[in-house]
Amino acid sequence: MSPRVLSFSDGSAAPELITEVSTTILAGGVVLYPSDTVYGILCRADDPDTIARVRQMKGIDEPRPFILLVNGLPMAETLADCGDPEVREIIRLRWPGKLTLVLPALHSCPQQVVGQDGTVALRHPADSLSRCLLEECRIPLVSTSANLSGRGACLDFQQIPHRMIDSIDLAVNGGILPPSSPSTILKLLRGRT
Repeated sequence: MSPRVLSFSDGSAAPELITEVSTTILAGGVVLYPSDTVYGILCRADDPDTIARVRQMKGIDEPRPFILLVNGLPMAETLADCGDPEVREIIRLRWPGKLTLVLPALHSCPQQVVGQDGTVALRHPADSLSRCLLEECRIPLVSTSANLSGRGACLDFQQIPHRMIDSIDLAVNGGILPPSSPSTILKLLRGRT
């Protein structure tokens, strides 16, 4: 059965769209959406079953963490050690934006999103759709590109693999996305060996 598809154009997202997408995510669903870089997949970061489903959809066999979207420093501090003054200054200067920070995970961070080295990858996106979804959901969200493992990311909704479209609960069609640079990933583990 094909998922419901909602349309989204540049600019501010309609409240009805935000409500429907957020409701789907909070209920444990998987949503395909136009991120600020490529088409991506969103789900709850605290739901191991849904995260396992996303891994299966992408054809990922080994457990590996995904990037988490957060709504700023207060949410990041519930997941990772953000106490280093240099880390806080980087966050102040570069968030929201296309910067993913890999930081030491706290014990409160869901284990299914923690790397083997005890870190978690966090990003505070600047685009209006992601921001609105984070504000509405009020929880960290797993974000990963909507492509099969080993394949290139998609900028065109029509090029997303049918296997992936058929596996999601809700899709947001933003048409063809403009070319964009990927998120910069910065690993900050001062004093750790």
